Amino acid sequence: MTEPIDATQTSTTGAARRIVELAASTGTVISDELLLDTLRRNAQVSTRHIRKDFVEVATSSSVLGYVCRQRKQFIALRGDDPAWAQEIGRYDSESLAVEALRMRRAS
Repeated sequence: MTEPIDATQTSTTGAARRIVELAASTGTVISDELLLDTLRRNAQVSTRHIRKDFVEVATSSSVLGYVCRQRKQFIALRGDDPAWAQEIGRYDSESLAVEALRMRRAS
């Protein structure tokens, strides 16, 4: 599904649009990775507590992964099925684990 690029102040894709326009006006070449990183930084996620120690992290269209608490650490698990999710890191707070899922590049 493609989303039209809207350069309004409230748009999450507005920053990417401004980068493309700046590159076109200056004649520079930009990489797809720069555009993707810009879009990832602006991704809005929501969390839903499934259990006291288990949180689902999702965008409006898909599940990014889960955050599981084990003792004093929070484990970020990437994938839409908790049974098959892959660990991407261990963090000191739930918010850092959620941020890791939000910023994580798809492989």
